[in-house]
Parts: sequence; structure tokens; C-alpha cells
Amino acid sequence: MRVLVIGAGIIGSIYGWALAEGGHEVVHLVRPGRAAGLREGLALDVFDRRKGRPKSFRGLYRLKAVEALSTTDGFALIVSPVKHYALVQTLEEIAPCAGAADFLLLTQNWQGTKEVDAILPRTRYVYGDAKAGGTFWRSTLVAALKALDIGPPEGEPSTLTKKVAELFASAGIPTRTHPDMLHYLWVQFAVSGGPWAALVHAGNFDVLVKDRRLASLALEAGRECLQIVQRRGVDLGRYPETRPFLTNSTLLGHFYGWMFRRMFLHDEYTKRCSAHALGDPVEVKAFYDDLVGTGRALGVAMPVMESLAEDIRRFASTVDTKCGYP
Repeated sequence: MRVLVIGAGIIGSIYGWALAEGGHEVVHLVRPGRAAGLREGLALDVFDRRKGRPKSFRGLYRLKAVEALSTTDGFALIVSPVKHYALVQTLEEIAPCAGAADFLLLTQNWQGTKEVDAILPRTRYVYGDAKAGGTFWRSTLVAALKALDIGPPEGEPSTLTKKVAELFASAGIPTRTHPDMLHYLWVQFAVSGGPWAALVHAGNFDVLVKDRRLASLALEAGRECLQIVQRRGVDLGRYPETRPFLTNSTLLGHFYGWMFRRMFLHDEYTKRCSAHALGDPVEVKAFYDDLVGTGRALGVAMPVMESLAEDIRRFASTVDTKCGYP
């Protein structure tokens, strides 16, 4: 299949490499002036959790990068791994030049799909949640890859959902399909955004995971954020990943805290996927503002998240607001 990936950032490069290795024609659309810097390829160091694959890959991803898109380019699928707050702007730029291509929106969601639906009919897009991650270190993308979660905005899996699942399966990437992808994404938003705020307060992962009080703070922040999701009508009992945040058992709380610390300290996949957590202050603040703003609107008490407002403000002031694709 002929696939276009928007940008050559962390997530787009990981999945682009895997699809290219799987025999597909993959092209990356990058900012004007960046293609030349990618001509020699992108250095990768990948911890690969795909079944039956070597656990480690170190080498060059000789990606093809272009700086313009035409309706005649003939792409079957466009993968858009952009920040959730930049998605609408990116689609407004890309969709008029996309021809008949379908879209995999490999991004988070918090505000629903009204703005996306004004640009693309629902038959032409599915959402995805990456089970991959990493960070750039000394010109090398140090990354991890395991799987991909996908689904239509609502309802039963569509023809496009099955097409995307088959594409990634051909590259050895297992997919899990969700019948209500928006609810799933809102849960992921909450269990990421709450601990993110606590991480900003801690300053780095090592401090967060080694300090029981701060680890508990992260879990409590996640609990508050999940209360918003529940208020929106999501059945949290359907999502096992919410259990560490919602338990009322002191014993289980200690156990989940221990698991939380152990996972981030010793699990290579988790360590690599979380390495970029403080890499984009704009994204961290966008998560925080979306969660706290919605919590206030719905009347959800969020004392822990509210107490971290100054940490977030100070952290976000380190960069200028940005959007778009890398």
C-alpha cells in the first residue's frame, strides 16, 4: 500500500519504519527545508515487542521525505500522528490535497469530533492510539514498538477500520479495535494527563517513581481526571488501566504504587515510551488545561490538579506555543 505519514517525528517515524519494513511504500511529508536533512536516513534504536521479531534494531531508516502533497500522488492512507491540539489545523492543510486517501488519526482526542467531521466524512477516518514511543537522543530515535489501538469515532468497526488493521498486521503490528474509540481515548487522556501534571511537579521521572508520596500524588491526579471521564458517561469498569487510580483498598493502593514505580524503573518498553514525557511543555499544558477546564465545567472537584497549576504555568513558560507537524 502507498502510505503518507505526516511529519518525521517520534510516532510517525516508528510506524513509518515498520510499515516500510513490511513492504509498503511509505512517504513522509515534512516541513519545507527539512527533507534535505533526512536524505541520508534516520538513525533508529528500537526495542521491538512485536511477536517473532528481533527484540533490538539498530540501523538507518532510509525514509523518503517530501515537502509538498498533490491530489495526484495516489496515497491510499494518510497517517496523521500530530498533537491533538494541532489536528484540525493539519487536516485543513492536508485534506484538500489528499485526493481519495483515507486517514488514520494517530492522536489523542478530548473535545469530540465536531471539527474533524467538518473536514472529513466519518467514512474516511479512524482514530488510533500508539502503543509505541521514544525520544531523540544525539541524532538517534531511541524508541519502542509493540502494537496499535484503532477504532471509528463511534459504532461498530467500519470497513476502513478493518483495512487499517490488515495494513498494520502485514507489518507484524497487532491491532486492538475499540467499538467506542472516543471513550477509550478519553480514558487514555485522563490516565496520561493526571500523572503528567504530577511529573511536572516532581521535575523528572526518577524523582517521581522513587518517591512514594509523589507516586501517590500521580495516582490521585489520575483519579480526579477519570472522574471527569465518568461524568461524561464512560463506564470505567470496561477499562482495566483505570484500576490503579480508582482502588479504595489501601493494600491494593500500595501494590499499584509499587507496580507503577517498578514499571517505569525497570521495564524497557515503558521507559522508552515515557522518555519524551517532558519533551513538549505545550502538549503537557494543553492536556492540563483541557482536563481542568472540563472538570470545572462539569463541577468535578479537582484539588490535586488545581494545586499543580503554578507548576504547569511555570513549565509551559519555557517555550513558545507551537503547532503543526515535525
